[in-house]
Amino acid sequence: MLIDGMPITSELLDRFEEVVNADENPIEFISIDPGTANGVCGYDSKYHLAFMYTIPANNIVQVLDRLKRIKKCIVESYNLYPNKAQQQIYSDMETPRVIGRVESWAELHGVEIVKQPASIKPTAYAWVGQKALPKSNRDNHKMDAHVHFMYWAVKNGLIPASDLVKRKVSS
Repeated sequence: MLIDGMPITSELLDRFEEVVNADENPIEFISIDPGTANGVCGYDSKYHLAFMYTIPANNIVQVLDRLKRIKKCIVESYNLYPNKAQQQIYSDMETPRVIGRVESWAELHGVEIVKQPASIKPTAYAWVGQKALPKSNRDNHKMDAHVHFMYWAVKNGLIPASDLVKRKVSS
């Protein structure tokens, strides 16, 4: 299994599980930018970013299964628009398949799912004071996951938009 291009051992995954579920400051929220490479971010009860990873699609559930205290998962939704349908010919539709895996995981673990369209990203990137990374940048997916969470948190009055500059993430 690879996270951010590095091989992950079972010992490292065990340590990850221990840290993200610690009584002192457990991870309670996650955000996911789904696809072949999945941006996954974790947040504590005060909505502070705890981790940002890029995880291959075939390992997403294996990592999610290590998160035991998640209350809510914000995930980018997928819509196939008519003007994009031609581009999907012969596609194995990896993104909607990953979303299905995440939805199944959430249902099994009693985690609430919040879906957001990709169209929120320009607003969310402006709120965090950054420009969207090019698709060629390997950090693109995890930053997209992060802005999905920030958008949700601001829209729900959990974080004032003016506070986001203080929480700026450098990639």
